[in-house]
Amino acid sequence: KLWTIGPEGGMPRQIPLPEGGWCSYSPDGKKIAYNRVMREFRTWKYYRGGMADDIWIYDAAAQKVTNVSNNDAQDIFPMWVGKEIFYASDRDMIMNLFAYNTETGTTRKVTNFTEYDVKFPSTDGKTIVFENGGWVYRLDPATSVCNKIPVYIGADDIYGRSEVRNLYAYTVNAFSAAPDGSRMAVTARGEVFDVPVGKGVTRNL
Repeated sequence: KLWTIGPEGGMPRQIPLPEGGWCSYSPDGKKIAYNRVMREFRTWKYYRGGMADDIWIYDAAAQKVTNVSNNDAQDIFPMWVGKEIFYASDRDMIMNLFAYNTETGTTRKVTNFTEYDVKFPSTDGKTIVFENGGWVYRLDPATSVCNKIPVYIGADDIYGRSEVRNLYAYTVNAFSAAPDGSRMAVTARGEVFDVPVGKGVTRNL
């Protein structure tokens, strides 16, 4: 079920639709582009059965719904930007972004990835971001220009380490005892540890 609630809180109101999944309001807030099925068929690649989703528009004033993608492939993640509704579809076997023009009723292919699927796109109403092949991309809906966003993560890469070493006394750089003498804080190999003097659990701080 789809519900609305004010940004300041209060009682939610159910949208009078039988069911719904991902959804996106039109810029004027009068219509909703939505999926009837809340699924992202990542394990059902190339699925063309009855649960394959379409993009629907719910017109609250007219109290009607309209299928605007009407395809036997997966059409998911609607994003209403301006006069177009962008969404992901695997109708060409690889999941790419398509756009439905609400004024002309035409549909165009926006991205053309051939190796990996477009995954989990989202928008703020001006720009679209999505993942493809482990990279994050930014799409300008006005020009359809797509750029890879460089992402750098300063990680310890603990799963890529080749060995596990014990922290012997000669690797300890500094230490400080707790007031009651039961535990100590020590630094070793660039890490800070809370260790017991006798029995107990060692914690990497």
